[in-house]
Amino acid sequence: NLSLFSMKQRAELDLQLDDISNHYLYQIGIMMDDQPDEFGNYGRQVECTWVAQAFKDFLSLVDECGGNPMDVKRAMDAQGGLTVLNFRFIRDYSKNVEDSWTINALNYYKVLQP
Repeated sequence: NLSLFSMKQRAELDLQLDDISNHYLYQIGIMMDDQPDEFGNYGRQVECTWVAQAFKDFLSLVDECGGNPMDVKRAMDAQGGLTVLNFRFIRDYSKNVEDSWTINALNYYKVLQP
């Protein structure tokens, strides 16, 4: 619940694309209905989970540390480490359905506590 977050925690949610150091598609699932609808069409949905590792002002930190990966890690660890982002998206690919990707679950967590 966002209302329970401190101002510092809320500020850490405001990530930019450059703050993401690593990301990948973790899982893809295809869900198909067992029974057709009244028109004989089977429902088909695709769901995928995307994972990213982020750190606020990551590129600035890398510059401050002279690109030294151990110094970057120590500096990040001192501030709670990376933030892991998990997003799950779903899209309906059923016949005669026009849909777009929708976020149906998300989770952010810090790797370490400062």
